[in-house]
Amino acid sequence: MAKEQDLKLEGQEGEEEQSGGGKKKLIIIIGIVVVVLLAGGGAAAFFLLGGEDEEATDEEVVEEVVEEPEIPAVYVKLKPEFVISFQVGTRQRYVQASIEIMTRQQSIVDALELHEPMVRNEVINIVSRQEFATLRTAEGRVALQNALKSAITEMMEREAGSDGVEAVLFTNFVMQ
Repeated sequence: MAKEQDLKLEGQEGEEEQSGGGKKKLIIIIGIVVVVLLAGGGAAAFFLLGGEDEEATDEEVVEEVVEEPEIPAVYVKLKPEFVISFQVGTRQRYVQASIEIMTRQQSIVDALELHEPMVRNEVINIVSRQEFATLRTAEGRVALQNALKSAITEMMEREAGSDGVEAVLFTNFVMQ
């Protein structure tokens, strides 16, 4: 009986040693997995975020040096203001608009001044074709600006040989 108890005690100690060794193995495996994940994450971050920064900044510097200084914008105001009438049902409605044209080319400025009567006529024709209710919305005014820009650009290409009109701007737009 003493031998059985001794055997059981020795067997229990062996099990405790095995389970302690199992815990050590588990801790070592978890440690290795954590180290591998950290190394992989660090490598991924290096290649994705910082791998080509030096080359990219060199290219950006070269591009910045190559760019020419931007020519300042010139605004040509069409004078006097436009007053255009609309027939809405039985009522007479009016739109009063101040329009400026933005360009960066002196040739366009000269052409706009030379052909101002033709430009004004085209503006009046385009605005008068619009629906009064449509012009009351922001989208309607933006659509009108785009239509005016397209028409004036086409006219400048035909008359001045250049399409340097960048924008048509309303500096005043009153509807009643």
